[in-house]
Amino acid sequence: MNKLKWWFRIVGAFYLLLTSMNVYFLFFGGIQMLADTLPAPMNADPLAGQAFADAWLVFVFELGVLGVMSLVAARDPAQNRIMAWVIILAEIFRGIVADAIWIARGYDAGSYIGFIVVHLILVLTGFVFLRQTKAE
Repeated sequence: MNKLKWWFRIVGAFYLLLTSMNVYFLFFGGIQMLADTLPAPMNADPLAGQAFADAWLVFVFELGVLGVMSLVAARDPAQNRIMAWVIILAEIFRGIVADAIWIARGYDAGSYIGFIVVHLILVLTGFVFLRQTKAE
């Protein structure tokens, strides 16, 4: 159970770090940097960049909520295993599957493969620690 507690804490802190970094970029001048990640010809269209930033904000808010709730779940990981499943499934679908679709649609494979690796690490460690907690 201790491993799952630390997994919740690490994931929660990581998500909150990502949330704060993204909020900074979205509200303090980083929209162009985000727009530059779009595949051509969308990266040259300011409206496409703004639309992507607006949609990205939903993802950022989700990360923040999951980060806070992960820290709350760390208080009693055995009673909050469902929260680990929520994070694992979000990492699979919002993370791995979505990044693979973006790569297929022309987004930079180099950066998104790196994100897929991070998603896989979170999924695999979460699953292993969940199984260990259930066995206890």
